Amino acid sequence: MAIGLLRGSVCIVLTQRDLVSGRPTGYNSLVDKRDAALDASFWINAHRANLVEFLPDYFNLRAPTAVIEEIEYLLPGVVQLTPAGESLRQWRQAGRLEIQDPTQAVDWFDRGENAAIALAREQGYVLLIDDQAPYHLAKARGLKTVGATDFVVLVYADGRLSYDDALSVLASLGTAEHLKRAAMTAVGLLARQRSERDGNDTGQ
Repeated sequence: MAIGLLRGSVCIVLTQRDLVSGRPTGYNSLVDKRDAALDASFWINAHRANLVEFLPDYFNLRAPTAVIEEIEYLLPGVVQLTPAGESLRQWRQAGRLEIQDPTQAVDWFDRGENAAIALAREQGYVLLIDDQAPYHLAKARGLKTVGATDFVVLVYADGRLSYDDALSVLASLGTAEHLKRAAMTAVGLLARQRSERDGNDTGQ
């Protein structure tokens, strides 16, 4: 098993052996933030799990117009945005994220996912996305791809979530079960290295 953690301008891959041997304590917290293309699936999940306030410490957020419209979409007859939509609107108005559209489109998935992928692809941004098929295809195409489960591991590795909180957040995420299990395993390995759990606790 390998865990990718963003550190500065690189993505460090930690193997299970690295985690158990204690190497994570040798890494400092992020110094340089990364530019990131935001997809609706990641924002909605991160908002539901109360992770969004951590995002500006790690990423300069860029969201294509199609993603903004998807998150802030009002159903016919509905006059109030969803909590995730209202939060995004407030972030836009406060200048906490920038609207940026790609110049060359891709036609892989839905409109918002395509825009986020295209922006990350052409600008070299990290792609923040949770929808399973786009997440895996983007990774296979070589994009630096981070899902909400990956982000929880990163925030926990930086000591900003407790072990119990990290597991609770992971359990609450609306992401694929195999991604949640992998992240729980990573958190458990890190916790064992920090003596925050014993070897009999599976972390799942």
